[in-house]
Amino acid sequence: MVITNFQVQHILRAYSQQLSVRSRTSKEKTDKTAVQKDEVMISQESKKRLIADKISNELVAQMVNGSERNETGRKILNRLSQEYGRPLEVENNDGQGVVFKVLSETEERSIESLSSAENEQLKRRLFDITQSFVYNDLIKGEGL
Repeated sequence: MVITNFQVQHILRAYSQQLSVRSRTSKEKTDKTAVQKDEVMISQESKKRLIADKISNELVAQMVNGSERNETGRKILNRLSQEYGRPLEVENNDGQGVVFKVLSETEERSIESLSSAENEQLKRRLFDITQSFVYNDLIKGEGL
């Protein structure tokens, strides 16, 4: 049996057309699946915790950057000072980040800087206390 050039060309053309049709249909199938987005359900409790984290971060940043403290900020710093056993002041030191200083009990001036290990421990505790204040306010605010 003899196959002519015309038949070979015709078969190759038909084959290439079938490949292009297959690739288009496979793209359409992948596009349909790509459109579907995963949906994440977050419980009310998790939403409260996320909001409390965001607000806590903002409160700590406000306390550190030197802006005037509101009542909540003063309560948080007082509680941290009570836990530490000495009056504390918190500030932002450009190169070192958050820095805690011990205040004189009779005057409102700094008398002692703390070590970096103590600073880190107090920084974590400051965030924890702030988070508990904010979270408790969220629960009270909703009447739970």
